[in-house]
Amino acid sequence: MKRPIIILLIALAQLMLLNSCKKDPQASEIVKDVEGSSYGIIRIGNQVWMTENLRVASYRDGSGILTRLYSDFEWASAGPACAIYHPSLIDGLDTESDVVKAYGMLYNWAAVTDSRGLCPDGYHVPTKADWEELIDYLGGEAVAGGKLKSNRTEPVEHPRWDNPNTGATDGYYFHALPGGFRSFMGWYDYVGYLAEWWSSTQLDANFAGVMGIYSDEAGVNLTYRDKNCGLSVRCIQD
Repeated sequence: MKRPIIILLIALAQLMLLNSCKKDPQASEIVKDVEGSSYGIIRIGNQVWMTENLRVASYRDGSGILTRLYSDFEWASAGPACAIYHPSLIDGLDTESDVVKAYGMLYNWAAVTDSRGLCPDGYHVPTKADWEELIDYLGGEAVAGGKLKSNRTEPVEHPRWDNPNTGATDGYYFHALPGGFRSFMGWYDYVGYLAEWWSSTQLDANFAGVMGIYSDEAGVNLTYRDKNCGLSVRCIQD
C-alpha cells in the first residue's frame, strides 16, 4: 500500500514544480519604441499584440508629440496630442512618471493616425477589423473582456482594476489595464474602471472606433468616441 502512496506523492511534487516554473510566454520577447521603452509581446491566434499600453511621447521619426496640455481649453483645442492622467486624481501614484509606467499615455485620434507613426517599427494601431478578429478568437464579445483583463485588482498596488474585476483571468497574457480617458473637454475619469483603446478606423469626421472593457463586466464593447478624447493605445504587429 505504501508504494502507490509514494508514487502519488512524487507525481504531486513534480506537478507543483512544473507549475512553479511556468512563465508568462511573452516574458522573453520584447519590442522597443523610439524612446527606448520596452514592451512585452504575445501571439493570440494569428495576431501578435503588445502586452502593455503605449507610453511613448514621440513619433517613430523621433519628432515630439504635443503634450503637457494641462488646461481643459488647451486639450480641447489641440491638434495631435497626448496626455498623462493627472496623478492627483489617483490614490497611490504621486508623479506623472508613476502614472505613465502604470497605465501608459492617453492619445487623441489625430496623434494615433499621424503619418509619422505612433507605434514601434513593424507595428501599427489596430483597425476595427483587428479588434474584431481578436474578439472572435476569444469566443465573442460576451466573454473576451475577462480573458484579456489583468487579474491585478485593488487593493494591490497600481496598476490594477477596481473591484469587482469581473471574469478576469488574463488567460492570454494580454494584461489589459484600465488607463481611463481624457474627455474631449479636457477632464479625466475612470482610471481603474475603464480600459479603452483606439482603433485607426473612423466612423465619420468626428468619431472613431474604440475597444472598451469595464471592471464590472466580463465582456467587451466596440463603440465610438469623439476623436478629441484621450485614450490608451495597444499596438499590433504588421
